[in-house]
Amino acid sequence: MISGLYPDPYPCNYTTFSSKKMHDILDWDIGIPSSEIVFSLCVIAFALEIMLLLFHFIGIIYAKYVLYQKPSVNMSKEELPGVSILKPLVGVDPHLQDNLETYFNINYPKYELLLCVQLEGDPCLQVVELLMTKYPDIDAQLFIGGNKIGENPKMNNIMPGYKASKYEIVLISDSGIQAYSDILIDMVARMGPKVGLVQGLPFCTDRKGFPAVLEKVYFGGALARVYISLSVLGINCVSGMSNLIRKCVLEEAGGLVEFAKYISEDFYMGEACVKSGYSMSLSYFPAMQNAGNPSLQSFRSRMVRWTTVRLATSPATLIFEPLSECLPLGFFVSWAGWYLFNVDPVLFFVCHILQWFFLDYLQLMALQREPITFSKFDYALAWTYREIMFIFYFLEGVFSKSVTWRTGSYRIKYGGYLEEIH
Repeated sequence: MISGLYPDPYPCNYTTFSSKKMHDILDWDIGIPSSEIVFSLCVIAFALEIMLLLFHFIGIIYAKYVLYQKPSVNMSKEELPGVSILKPLVGVDPHLQDNLETYFNINYPKYELLLCVQLEGDPCLQVVELLMTKYPDIDAQLFIGGNKIGENPKMNNIMPGYKASKYEIVLISDSGIQAYSDILIDMVARMGPKVGLVQGLPFCTDRKGFPAVLEKVYFGGALARVYISLSVLGINCVSGMSNLIRKCVLEEAGGLVEFAKYISEDFYMGEACVKSGYSMSLSYFPAMQNAGNPSLQSFRSRMVRWTTVRLATSPATLIFEPLSECLPLGFFVSWAGWYLFNVDPVLFFVCHILQWFFLDYLQLMALQREPITFSKFDYALAWTYREIMFIFYFLEGVFSKSVTWRTGSYRIKYGGYLEEIH
């Protein structure tokens, strides 16, 4: 209705509505005044905003001033503990040989490379055999066939290699990870007497195409912010991409058989580490993902699968994960600002978005170190795409009861248990 032309038959004092009418609408019969409920929600919104802002600064400062330090150990080469590297391999992509070859060139005096392939005739066998021939001086063994110990295909795959491992420290590293030459020196140096697990921060190499830019922006911004902060606070957020762990931690929990029950075996390895009385640490070198065929579909599948897994493992994810993301938290805190301080919610929301946009860029720059290989426009496009699509990925993950992972499809049960769908 256009003011001044026709009288408003339902006049309303909007100032009064914002403070009183809302209380009446929200006056739930639960014995608590609605004004206290609304005020509490506003406090929660601002507390989350402040907490996530601190996460931004922790992530940026840690990435800039702590990561990539030159590793140093107070032991001679002869005193360094041996490390058994377990590599689960399934299929081949254009970067598999380059990725795997970095593990044949690790600068460490005593390690063995245990290459585990599930199926006879897998095309990755040609790559493995080529590298084993090229580097005859590296202590490398090939295991084919796996060992069925549970539903987790990764644990089944590496079980023969794990049983044959001769060192008390093992590195479980995915096939798509490209290793720094000093990665073992760094991880061993970070594994002090009270540390049971050292994990690599997931990040990405520079590759071409929008899907590669999208992965770089996500892992270098939104994920890095939370992952670094939780790690610094000592909260379990272990990713299974590249983890150095003591065998005694695994064996005390029941061995790989115990972890083969879960789809999120990495998380439960972190839990086992804490239960054993050890702490966890973050490697100074990220776990560099270098898959040869990134795509929007593969990115969507990962985001949906990870949401489904996190919800099964920790149902509180349903509430807290959306509120740690830019857009949902932006709506929440903008409403709180309007309600408490009568601040224009649109202006507040825009300021919130711009703040996160620039802080995520600073996070990416601190983590990347080398010049960014894509334009600021590409960054803006990828960042906006990810923030908007998160809502759809999350909702799809919430309503998904099964996932496709590696070579099979699995039904996810409460607690992170999985059951293969035949």
